[in-house]
Amino acid sequence: MFRDTRFLRRAGVIFVAGLVAAGGMFSGVEARVRQPASANDIESIRFLSPNNIPVKVLVVYSPNQQNQNFVISLINIVARMHEKGMVKQEDAFKVHIIPGWEMQEKDYAFINEKIGAERVKRFVEFNKAYNTRDMWMQDWGEVGVVTVKGERKPQTVVFDSNRGRDNAELPGILANFWSCYLIKNPSTRNSGGDYGGNIEVTPDNVLLIGNTSTPELRSFLEKHGYRNRMAVLETDWLQVGHVDEYISVCPNPKALRGYTLIKANPRLALRLVKDTPDSELRAIPQKEYRDAMLAVKKCLVEAEKKRAEALKLDAPARRRRTRSFGEAVLEYLESSEELLVSSDSGTNLTYGHEIAKSDVEKFIELNLTLARLIDSNVKSACDKISEVRKDSGKPHSVLSFPALFRRMHGDKHIAYLPGSVNQLILNNQLIVPDPKVRSMRLHISKTAAKVGLHANFIDSLPYHNLQGQLHCGTNVFRHPNKYYVKPR
Repeated sequence: MFRDTRFLRRAGVIFVAGLVAAGGMFSGVEARVRQPASANDIESIRFLSPNNIPVKVLVVYSPNQQNQNFVISLINIVARMHEKGMVKQEDAFKVHIIPGWEMQEKDYAFINEKIGAERVKRFVEFNKAYNTRDMWMQDWGEVGVVTVKGERKPQTVVFDSNRGRDNAELPGILANFWSCYLIKNPSTRNSGGDYGGNIEVTPDNVLLIGNTSTPELRSFLEKHGYRNRMAVLETDWLQVGHVDEYISVCPNPKALRGYTLIKANPRLALRLVKDTPDSELRAIPQKEYRDAMLAVKKCLVEAEKKRAEALKLDAPARRRRTRSFGEAVLEYLESSEELLVSSDSGTNLTYGHEIAKSDVEKFIELNLTLARLIDSNVKSACDKISEVRKDSGKPHSVLSFPALFRRMHGDKHIAYLPGSVNQLILNNQLIVPDPKVRSMRLHISKTAAKVGLHANFIDSLPYHNLQGQLHCGTNVFRHPNKYYVKPR
């Protein structure tokens, strides 16, 4: 069952009980149970970014979708953060598990067995009021603060994306748990482009939203705080169509603005595959990925051999000779990343006429093309940030994680290897989909460490195989007034 397949809706009355409401949790923010505010009462909305510290980490435990190991790994990471003193006592947070509809006592017992009863007691809470068939926690919406007429201070808010499906009641239930406002997306199109994964925000409150979002949603957000603060990025080339598939925002104490943009970079992935020993590629557990990465490397290694042979020819013979596609790719990949990012010439591969490319060459060409498309959109995001902050000319902190994409039907695209940029960020801990290639993991770890972050790799295949990733399957209720790194 793919991510866009309609889930069954369950009937019955949902009773809100069993968890403590979060009133008084936030210093400086008045939070109380409210009926949904009318649009006319809303003065402004501000969504929260990964620079805000977590309060609850939401995930669905769905044995039928075989995400047990994912959930257990997530709990262990959160537990270690606390046990190693990475989280202040007053900032402690828990993993909030929403049970899959099929959960039985044995499944709860399995968690206790794998995690340990004491760890479960300290770091896990189970939603007693709701279960679901829909494990896409990012899709139901976002959490933020809202300024409402007649209220002296900002209020916490749950923004319901109007996804509906089997999580239709969940935003309202969470708003009750957390004693805050509930605001619903005005669009009734049930568009996947309005889901939470397509609504990301920087710590200085610049909205990164995909062009697959509806005009009604963008107009609503413009009216309520994001006019001239919105970068509309291209997501219509993606199968799912969300910005979190190729860009994420993470805290960075070393960055000028206090945060970094992390982009998916297919060029980087191809370079890493080319330089990875065959023994490492053969160690990839999944046959499909193993065979594909070996084929990519073989193509590029053969191009290196052709280029070396050409150097042995005399000058007239070299002039008569035309480069192969692989040689053109090699020269392109060997150019500096800074030059390729700043170049306006696109993916300019010059090579001799070929009647047809092999499948692996088409795959390489596709990813080089998509790399340029991603570069262009990241530049648009940076330009909007500079415009809003009025700091044009100041450099932006942008890091690359390796990523590869494949073409779907209708000229749409999706992550081929698990998409490492589609990650969950908890303070300085990046919880990253394992891309299944050791050299990629090492590169991500080193890149993150340079800015004081730590990469934790988790097998996200239960999500990846359904056209989603780690960020898609989680959501975070964050503290609106506390930051791991304050925006500057």
